[in-house]
Amino acid sequence: MKKLLILGLTLLFTISSYSQAKNSNYDMYSRTIDLNQKSLAFGLTEAQFNAIKDEAYANSNFVQGKIFQEDQLIKDDVPMRYNAYADEIEIKKNASDESYSALIKDPNIFVKIYKDIYVFVPYEGSNEKGGYFNVLSDGKTYDLYKKTTAVFREPQKARTSYERDSPPSFTKTVTYYLVQDGTFLEMPSSKSKVLNMMDKKKNEIKSYIKQNNIDTDKEADMIKLVTYFDSIL
Repeated sequence: MKKLLILGLTLLFTISSYSQAKNSNYDMYSRTIDLNQKSLAFGLTEAQFNAIKDEAYANSNFVQGKIFQEDQLIKDDVPMRYNAYADEIEIKKNASDESYSALIKDPNIFVKIYKDIYVFVPYEGSNEKGGYFNVLSDGKTYDLYKKTTAVFREPQKARTSYERDSPPSFTKTVTYYLVQDGTFLEMPSSKSKVLNMMDKKKNEIKSYIKQNNIDTDKEADMIKLVTYFDSIL
């Protein structure tokens, strides 16, 4: 997978040390997540945290996935999910386990959670500051990457009698990037700005958008557009 730069994201939990064997067999479980500390980390009651915890994930369910080291499959049928707040891949040893761990952060390791591929990318050579991207399109010249980020919103008391109290929540945002040779550009949603990004083939792209009724606000259409752009270069 191609490497690129991303802004470092803060971690949700305390990180313990991890080890890597000399023979390329990784201890993939970098640390165990202390379930009892989750609600306390946000200053919430257990009930409050349980009411919003699923919002922190791209998909809150653990789904069977595969772990690769470079291009080699090293572990199959691993229950996992992506935590968009902590920017971590959470994994279980067995589907029936209540406890789970965080996958070691290593640019040589990527995962496939059902159909979604997540790659880890260092920032300025630092794994600690790096994070995960979801690869939507892997082309010969350009790739399309997706970054899902969840932000914790603290509960707010109403300031006037006309307002209501706001409960705690996790708010998710999605950003798309056009990636080439280790650099990336944030994809705009407006068609005119997308055309400017693809000015090498602006006329062809303009025609393709019109003929295929491409809506750049839709992820599926964005994938089609970037795949087509890459194919005509």
